[in-house]
Amino acid sequence: MRTILFASVILPDAAGFAQIAELVPRPEISPQQVVQYQVSSLQHNDEPHVDAGIERTYRFASPSNKGQTGPLERFALMVKSPAYSPIVDNLASSIVGSRIDGDRAKIAIKVTPEKGAPLIYLFVLTRQHGGEFNDCWMTDAVLPIQKGEKLPKDALAI
Repeated sequence: MRTILFASVILPDAAGFAQIAELVPRPEISPQQVVQYQVSSLQHNDEPHVDAGIERTYRFASPSNKGQTGPLERFALMVKSPAYSPIVDNLASSIVGSRIDGDRAKIAIKVTPEKGAPLIYLFVLTRQHGGEFNDCWMTDAVLPIQKGEKLPKDALAI
């Protein structure tokens, strides 16, 4: 499976994470890999400096997402808000569902935060057209699923 291979080859552990810390959007990176990179970056948020993971995550925010959530300082405040802070310094994460349809993708990821019960977040991505990120998958939105709720059956519908 592509997702498992990526997790074991590119994101093996904290030591291996340093090797890919400076990843940037590229056409060969799949939507699942984008989400895994973003969540892993936030898991190691303060390596090598405070909020480095938030900076890395912001790199993979689509231009339209950055228009809504940027600049970086504003994005960082949003990531640290109660809705998204469980992703920061998370203990573990795993993809629990995904769907790709043409240039759109939805990836559901289960996150085990430092404190509290596991949570699910739905990442919405699109393949970019034109410009600096042509053919790159980037995140348009991240939607928290309410605590205690399971992923709705239609959540991955595109």
